[in-house]
Formats: sequence, C-alpha cells, structure tokens
Amino acid sequence: MKSIRKCLTVLIFSLLFSAFSESQSALKLFESGIQKQNVEDYYGASEDFQQALQVNNAYGEAWFHLSEVTYSLGDYTLALTYLEEADKYAKNRTDIQNLKGLILIALGRLDEARLIFTEILKKYPNDIDSRFGLAELDLFTGSFIGAKNQYEDALKRQGNNRKALLSLALISAELGNHETARKYIDQALRYHSGESEVHYLAAYLEAKRGNFSEAEKRVRAAVQINPDYTKAYILLSSILYSQKKYGEVIDLCDYLISKNRSTSEAWYLKGLSQNRKGEWKAAMQTWGEALYINPFDEVMRSGLELLVMKKLSVEDERREEWANFHVQKAREFSKSFLGEEARYEYQRALKINPFDDVARSEFAELLGRTGLNENYLNQLKFIKQNQEKAASEKDGDKSKVTPAQKKVNDTIEAYESLMKYSLGAKWNVDPFYLDKTRWHVGIYYTKSPVQLLHCDAEEITAGMCAEIFSGIASASVDVQNQPVSGYGEAYRLARKNKLDYFILLSLDETEREITLAATVYSGRTGTETAKFSSFRTGNDKFSSVLRAFRRDLLDILPVRGKILQRSVNEILVDLGTVEGMKPDVVLDVIKAGKIVTNDKGLGVTYEEKNFLGTIKITRAGEEISQGTLSQNGFYDRVNVGDEVLVKFRPEVKAAEDAQILDNTPAAGENGKRILPQDEKAEKQKKLDAREMGLIKTPAIIQLIRGLKN
Repeated sequence: MKSIRKCLTVLIFSLLFSAFSESQSALKLFESGIQKQNVEDYYGASEDFQQALQVNNAYGEAWFHLSEVTYSLGDYTLALTYLEEADKYAKNRTDIQNLKGLILIALGRLDEARLIFTEILKKYPNDIDSRFGLAELDLFTGSFIGAKNQYEDALKRQGNNRKALLSLALISAELGNHETARKYIDQALRYHSGESEVHYLAAYLEAKRGNFSEAEKRVRAAVQINPDYTKAYILLSSILYSQKKYGEVIDLCDYLISKNRSTSEAWYLKGLSQNRKGEWKAAMQTWGEALYINPFDEVMRSGLELLVMKKLSVEDERREEWANFHVQKAREFSKSFLGEEARYEYQRALKINPFDDVARSEFAELLGRTGLNENYLNQLKFIKQNQEKAASEKDGDKSKVTPAQKKVNDTIEAYESLMKYSLGAKWNVDPFYLDKTRWHVGIYYTKSPVQLLHCDAEEITAGMCAEIFSGIASASVDVQNQPVSGYGEAYRLARKNKLDYFILLSLDETEREITLAATVYSGRTGTETAKFSSFRTGNDKFSSVLRAFRRDLLDILPVRGKILQRSVNEILVDLGTVEGMKPDVVLDVIKAGKIVTNDKGLGVTYEEKNFLGTIKITRAGEEISQGTLSQNGFYDRVNVGDEVLVKFRPEVKAAEDAQILDNTPAAGENGKRILPQDEKAEKQKKLDAREMGLIKTPAIIQLIRGLKN
C-alpha cells in the first residue's frame, strides 16, 4: 500500500509540475508578445501569442491580444475570429466588446458596431473606449464635429487621456484649427512627455503647418526616447527632405536600410534625395534595388519610370528589365480577359522600352482581336523597322531575313493586301501620321508640406497622369512640373498657355488605400467644369486610379475632329471607329478655330454664324471616316481644316462599337458621354466605394487607430 501511495504521489506531483511548467512557458511567451506589441512589432507579437496558445489553448488573454495585433495588421476577419475565441474564456469584458466594435467598423458593419458601443455606454456611461469607437464611426461618416464631441466627452471623464488629447489635436488640424490642435498637443506633452508617440504626432502636426524646425526638434525627441521607432525616423527623413537637407536624408535612410532592408520608405526617400541632388544615376540604382525587394511599391516604380523616360536613351539596355515588369502583368491581365488593364500595361512597357518586339507583337495581337486591323498592321510595320535596324547594326547586311522577320513580312503583306480598298488607300492618306490633337489640358498640383508615405507623391502622380495620355492622338496634356500655390496661379498659367482646361489634383494615400481627386476648370474663364474622385484599395491601386482619372476626363471631352479632304459633297474627316464613328453618325461642321468651351459647366459652344453644315457618315475606317455634306445656307463655305463635332450617334449597336478604344474623348457637344463603354467600366463609374464592396478609411483614422490608450 505504501508503494502504491508513493507512486500516486509521484504521479500527481509530476502532473502538477508539468502543468505549472506549461503555465510558466505560456506566460513567458505571452509576456514576450506584450513587449513586442508595445513596440509595434506586430508580426513578432503574433508569433509569440500563437505559441502561447499552442501551450495553453484556453488562454483568453492571449486570444485577446492576438486579436489586437491581427487588427493592427489589417486582417480584420481573422481578428474577429480570434476575438470570438477570447470571449469564450473571458466573458463579459467591455474591452473585448469594444475591440469587436472597432473590428466591425473596419469590416464596414457600421450599424452593428454602433449598437455594441451604445449598449456598453448604457451600462457603463463612463467607458472611454466606447466613446472612442463612436468617434471613429463619426469619422467614417465624415462627421468630424461628431467625433470631436465624443473625444471631448472622453476627456471630461479622464482629463489627461493621451488618446483623447492626440485625437482631438489631429481632428482640429484636419478642420484647420491649428491653434486648438497645438493646445491639445501641449496638454499631451505636459502629461505624457516621456512617450515617443506624443512627440511623433507633435512633429507631424508642426510639419503639416510648415514649421519644420520645431517639427525636427519634436521628432528627434521621439527617437531619443525610443531609438527603435522606425516611423519617427521616416518622419524625420521627410522633414529633412522638406528642408532640402538631402545629404542628411541619405545618411538617415542608409541607417534605416542597414537595420531593415525591407523599409520601402527609406529606399524611396534615399532615391528621391539623390535625384534632387542631381545624382540621378544613383537614384535609379537605389530605386531599382528597392523594387527588387518590394516590386509592388507603385509610386516608387512610377518615380523611377519618369526618371528613365527623362534621362536614359531609348537604346539603354536597362529599360528592358523595367519594362518586363509591365509585360508580365499585361500577360496576366490578358489571361483574365481584362482588356483595358492589359492595354495599359503593354503601353507602359512599350513607353519604357519601345524596341521590345515581343511585347509589341503581343500588344498588336491584342488590338487585332478587337478588330483593329489597321492598328495591328501599323504595329507590325514598327516591328519590321526594328528588326531591319537590329540586323543592319549586327552584320551590316539588310538582305538577310530571319524566320521571325519572314513571318512578320508575310503577315504585313497579307494585311496590306486587305487594305487595298481601305479609306486610306482611296483618299491616299496614311491615318497614322495625322495630327489629331484637339484638346490642351494642364495638370497642376499643390504640394503637401509633409507626407507620411511618399514625399512628392503629388508630383509623381501629375507626371503619371500626363504619361497615361501619351499615345492618345486626340488629347494633348501639358504638365506643370512645379507645384502651384493654389487655384490663382494655376488659372494664370492656364490662361498664359491658352489651355482648354486645367486640373488641380489632390492625392490621399494610406498604406492600403489611395484616393485621387481632380477638379477641372475652364482655361478660358476659370470656372469649375467638373469634379471627380477615384478610390481604390488592394493590388494595383495606383495604376487603377490613374486609369479611372483618364476615363473620367475623357468622358467629359467632346469627340472633336476636322475635315481632311473634300471631293464635291464627299468629305473625309479624321475621326474613325476608335472614336465612335459608324454609318449614320451626324457631325456638325464648324468654322476652324471657332469652337470654344462653355463659359460654365461641361461642353462646347459656337456662334450660329460659324455653323457651316452637317456631315452624315457613310463609311468608317479605324482612324478616318467618309461622309456626305449637307451645307447650311445658300453659299458653300466648308473648307479643309474646318472642325466637326458629334451631333447625333445611333444607339443601335454595330460591329464598329467594339473597336472604340478607352483612350479617346467620349462626349457629345454638351459634354455628356455619348460613346458606349464596357459594362465593368460603367459599373465602376456608377458605384461608390461601399457599393463596390470597398471600405474607404480616411487617412486620419489610420493615425488615430495607431494610438495607444
């Protein structure tokens, strides 16, 4: 019996010791996770919490903190799953319910979130976190005043609450109340002077006001308190960049890169500073290396490509590598039958590397599948010229024909045979050498004093907005390469350059979202013509908002052409199926130079005396069309060079409708779209972010979400 008792005692002791050891192991992992969470190492914290849960799956506090860090990483559905596990083991906790409310806001389930916060406040009127949740709801719906009231209520209950003070400072700055913002920041510094995050936000708000010397002092205090505060180092780099201290920026970025080579912001700022110093070759190398590490930083890639286009010769071999990124994306889009996206990527690739015959051939085939045989033939002729030039440079003998050249030559011969009876052949006109420029648009931007992600993003965006119009024969877009002080300077420049329209751009960027807004003004009168805004999240968001910007602008530009030739009443105009021409389209003929934009709003106008007649289209080619003239009045006043506008376009679908490109003006005389567009583009244009299943998070929410209680 004694032996049995002894064995049982040992067994019980062993089990208790094992349980105690496991408990201690889970606790150590949990504490390690908390330490990492406190310094915003969310991936490391997540790993520790998950290991703690492997040891003790019923560890409710570990589930709760795992949900918190997952929420901070932006994986909201998974965060909600973890929180439900926490609720199993830690019932009736308001912090769990408050976090659930915040997660539901991020998931777009706003009504459910509001119900949670209001229910908590019914039971616990002094619960500050619930008021923070209601404030975030107000920010989501655009009610800054409502959010301000909620934070003020929280502050009444806890006069030194750090999150309330900092949130009120951010909201006050957003509303333009900079003195109020400074008051709240001063209070936060008084109560929490030893916390790096307070100094960081104080620096950010000073930088937004353009007070860079004070901002630099504050952010240096932040990194002295917390030497591992990467966001503060990035902000310091941005502030130094704004002060044109480019050498210091480069040194600081090298330090950040040495600590973590994946810090894209450091690579970006280093390349930007090198370029500002005139060291553009070094900037290319820096950005090229950075894009190898993070190929999906679209703003940095765009900055590199704009630099490549400006500085490198078209024969430079490095262009091939950078263009290949777009070629691969174009192929992926083609596989998914995303025509607009594929065309955009092929055009970007060929802009960077015009001599990529493989990419040009694929692009030509894409055009050919749309029925644009003349465009297809034109691309093949360009390929032939490239091949002959390459062969000549290689061995000096143009007579040698490779199998690839023979295939291209045979295809060209076949298509030229098909074109024997085209409109171009009939009228002896090469459509691809026509000057079809009709619209002159200026793009301007105001520069933000400081950006948390990409400094000078506005300049790069303006450059890319102009780039996306290259290759569009019917719209010329001029770019102001320097920021303007505001509307007045932009209007003066537009008048000076005799632009039809000028555009003021603004960009709102967070880590996961981007919004590009544009206000269009008449270059003649300065009155507002139109406004549009595009919001995107997920992959390819930057290129997507660029395409949306192009689509929105082209949708308000009237289809406009001119008379090329005339034979009695038979007229040739420089508009084709790509611009929506087809039989029975009716064009108004206006005396050359007499079409003007409306004084206010969309569309164009002209004096009655300058209306010369109408043309009814009888035959349409891809780039040119033929029609019959009906003159206005007794005298024939219609001449080559007179302009045409679309008066009427049949709504009945025809084969020509499939050939309309997405890079042509699409409006009638009144500035409203008359050309058909594909269903996907139409849905994207009609739906707002929420209807598209996208949740738009204002940039200020991203800052407030990161604040610790």
